[in-house]
Amino acid sequence: MAEADATLVQKSLNGDKQAFGELYDKYAALIRAVCFNSTNEYVAVQDLTQEVFLRAYSKLDLLQETERFGPWIVSIAKNVGREFRRGKARDRHVYVGLQPPDEPGVKGDNMADMQQWLTMAMEKLGDDERLVLQVHYLKGKDAEEGKKILKVSRSSYYRLLERAKKRIGKLIEQYENGREVK
Repeated sequence: MAEADATLVQKSLNGDKQAFGELYDKYAALIRAVCFNSTNEYVAVQDLTQEVFLRAYSKLDLLQETERFGPWIVSIAKNVGREFRRGKARDRHVYVGLQPPDEPGVKGDNMADMQQWLTMAMEKLGDDERLVLQVHYLKGKDAEEGKKILKVSRSSYYRLLERAKKRIGKLIEQYENGREVK
């Protein structure tokens, strides 16, 4: 049985690196999703995830409520994502070589087209809507855990999830009808 976050945090503070490794194993997929949610760049996700865990490890002693490790590390990931976006906005270099993928205007027949379209559709959602879908479906968290991660009430979590599902449903309908995703 997995240990509680508070116990793992305390063990980490006492120098047990394996305990922090367990925290990493428990939260890495979620943090990757949050980082992707913030950046929409697959290439940057691994580096940003590593940065999040490095910051968390170095500031672990500042965490006052050790049982709230999950929401705390998600907030660190959101901050790292914001910093990444700010840095990209300031970067004046011109990138040459890789071309961005074409936007599918009509329904594709292969999986790569569907993945590309789904990525574009997820980009059309707001940050909270993307995150609630990732937490609920990709990470498989129930409402109780999801509301803690998103720092919202249970009813707000369900409203946000419902709104996100409706928006993604409309985008799927546009895709199936061969219209551009808006």
